Amino acid sequence: MSWFSRGSSPRKEQPGRAQAVAEPDVHRSLALAALFNEIRGHKVQVLDLGAAVGSNVEFLAQFGCKLYIEDLYAALSTRTPSGEGELAGPAFFAEFLALPDDTRFDVVFAWDLFNYLHRKELVHFAAQLRRYCHPGTQLFALMSILKTMPAQPYRFKIQDEQHLVYEPRTGAERPSPRYAPAEVTDTFKGFHVDRSFLLRHGIQEFLLVKD
Repeated sequence: MSWFSRGSSPRKEQPGRAQAVAEPDVHRSLALAALFNEIRGHKVQVLDLGAAVGSNVEFLAQFGCKLYIEDLYAALSTRTPSGEGELAGPAFFAEFLALPDDTRFDVVFAWDLFNYLHRKELVHFAAQLRRYCHPGTQLFALMSILKTMPAQPYRFKIQDEQHLVYEPRTGAERPSPRYAPAEVTDTFKGFHVDRSFLLRHGIQEFLLVKD
């Protein structure tokens, strides 16, 4: 297995009252199980949009995949707002995901990162990501349906094909966008919801598929 990572370090939290960080939790993932069932026996190219996690690299090695790691949250956290305004625009996403033109991913792990993008940013990111996906590419995403969510994305660790470890980075919270399934496909154009699972701990899992 080969893997590539170009992520940067995330921005430090602002000083203030310390927030207690919760202990990691383990949750069953129906969408993850469905995804691994689909790719078992196939050599695939995988894009991980989270931070590099050694145990995930080792777990995915058994599938013989070629893994790319591009830390989206770290890139967003360290960007300097430009003439595009406070939101990240097409130029940012083109620079963030600048890969050889013939690169095509079979699987994309977006984790919970879409919760931290504005709707307009999702549109711009989808336009860039589509360039590197073929019809049938599967995208794994987790959306919060609660009123609030952690101020930073979780660090997810694959425990096995059916379970994820949710490792909080902070005890602080922020409002959740609470994207509805129809809103996800309307905003993240070029993909449709193939499967969706509503979990008891306030997370809705999605497997999106490239049209």
